[in-house]
Amino acid sequence: MSVYKASSIQDLLSKKNLEKEMDNLTNIDIYPIDTSGLSGSKMYKLGLESNKCKKTLYLKVNNLEEDWLAKVSGDKGRELVIFKDNIYPKVKEYIEGVYIGYYLGSDTYAILMNDMSENIGSKEHMYNYLEYVDTLAKFHSKFTEYDVNRYEDLLTVKTYYNFLSADKFRETEEERKEVYEGWKKLKIILGNELYDKYNSIEDIDKLYPYYPKTFLHGDFRPDNALYMDDGQILMIDFANSGCGPCTLDLFWYMMSSVEPHIDKAILIDFYREKLQEYIGYKFTEKTWNTMLEVGLICACRMFLAGLICRMDFNDIDQVLNLDWWIENLKFILINRI
Repeated sequence: MSVYKASSIQDLLSKKNLEKEMDNLTNIDIYPIDTSGLSGSKMYKLGLESNKCKKTLYLKVNNLEEDWLAKVSGDKGRELVIFKDNIYPKVKEYIEGVYIGYYLGSDTYAILMNDMSENIGSKEHMYNYLEYVDTLAKFHSKFTEYDVNRYEDLLTVKTYYNFLSADKFRETEEERKEVYEGWKKLKIILGNELYDKYNSIEDIDKLYPYYPKTFLHGDFRPDNALYMDDGQILMIDFANSGCGPCTLDLFWYMMSSVEPHIDKAILIDFYREKLQEYIGYKFTEKTWNTMLEVGLICACRMFLAGLICRMDFNDIDQVLNLDWWIENLKFILINRI
C-alpha cells in the first residue's frame, strides 16, 4: 500500500513526510478553507515551496465528537476503511493518486490529499450520466457478499434508512428546518396511512430477508468524484460507505445528481446491463426487483424530503420527476409492506 499511515497529525504533516511530495522543501503554509458539505469536518490548504516549484495539498480533519453527522451515523473513522488491507486492492484504481496519507486517533482522523480540485464535480462532464453509472457498476462489481460481510464500521441498510431522518438534524438548524418542511409536504403527498407505514419500518432486512449486498460509496455524485483527463472517474469522501444493495448508490446518484427530465429507465437498465457484464452473471427478475425496492426505500428516505423542499412545482420536469419517485414508493408501500 502506497498511502502513508501516520502516527499523529504532526507526523502526517512533518517536513520529513512532506519532502516525499517535494524535494528540497523550503516553506510550508497551511490555512483553513470553507466547505459546503453537511459534515462538520474541517479542510485546510497546504502550500509547499522549494527553490524551483510550488505544490498544493489538502488536509481533511474530522473530530468525531464534534461532527454531528459522525455522531448520528456512529462514525469511528469510517472514511479510512478504504485503506484496510483487504479493501484497498479492490478500490485502488478509484482512489490512486488522490490520497497521500492518513491518521486515525481515538476521536479524530485526518487525511492528506493531492490537489485535484480542478477535477471535482467537473461541470463539463457532470452530465455524462452513462459514464458515471458505468463507473458505479464497475466499482460495485469488485466486491462479493463475502467481502462486505467481513468489513467492519460500515453503515448498514438499517442505518442508511434512519441516519438522515428529520430528527437527526437537530444540531444543524437550517437543514433541520428544511428537512422538516420536506417531510410535512411528503406526509400530505403520501397520505397519513402510507406516511405512517413508511415511517414505521424498523428493519428492512426483516422485510427482505435476502438480496445481494456490496460495498457502497454512500454519497456518489459529481462533487465526490474526480473526472480525469483520460475519462476515468475516481472517487473521494467515503465517510458514508456501507454494506447494502448496489441500487442504493444508484438511486442516491439519480436523485441527487441527474437532471429531472432524464429517462430513469434508461439509466437503471444500463446500470444493470453493465453490472451483469462486470460480474459475469445475470440476476433473476425476483432478485433484481428486490434490489430495486430496497434501494428505492432507502434513497427516498434519505433524500426525498430534501428533493421536495428544493423543487419548483411550476417546473413540469421537476413535477414529473417527483411523481416517478412517489409512485414507485407508493407501489412498494401498498404491495410489499
